[in-house]
Amino acid sequence: MFNMVDECPRLILRSKRARALMAMPFAISIPREPPISILTARELFNDLKLRVLTTVGDVVTNNVASHWRNPDLSIVDLNTRRGEQVRQRFINDTVYRVRNERGTLSDEAFNTVKRAYGTVLMGGRATIIVDGEEDLLAIPAVLEAPGNTGVLYGLYTGYLVLIPVVNEYKLLMLKLLTLLDQDECETLRNSHSINNNGWENSKPVRED
Repeated sequence: MFNMVDECPRLILRSKRARALMAMPFAISIPREPPISILTARELFNDLKLRVLTTVGDVVTNNVASHWRNPDLSIVDLNTRRGEQVRQRFINDTVYRVRNERGTLSDEAFNTVKRAYGTVLMGGRATIIVDGEEDLLAIPAVLEAPGNTGVLYGLYTGYLVLIPVVNEYKLLMLKLLTLLDQDECETLRNSHSINNNGWENSKPVRED
């Protein structure tokens, strides 16, 4: 997994440049309203032969559950951007809870996403309920994902974004991390997530 140094419990999204980049539609961007956006994402997901479906955000998760299928991993905070409470159409059997303040990305969030993917790799489904805000957890959702995973999240600009988990997009997410201010520390350290051969945790899910 990606590890932050022990003295750096969280990263903070402060700069306007970083916020602007986080709002950009990376990877496969679908400028459509549901259900068309979800059905388009489903077609692309199948064409790319992806198997693990991860959703980040309450509205996206509900739309995927309504118009496609239950995600293998869903990350929600039970609120919308406007602060309205959201009733999820489903909660997976295995539920993880994590504290992640708005505009930050905690080491605990990385660890929780990794544990949740462990549940998925064992054949289960998991939901992470975030106390705070879940938006930035799209980064560990990509960095910690096994191969042939598709990560779906929505942007307030109206795009639905599908990220197929490949090395190139993992490196992009790693670059985005460098734009976040480090809390009470100067450097980041990654342990064994990346090596000369690529990302160790990018191994595909075994085909049945």
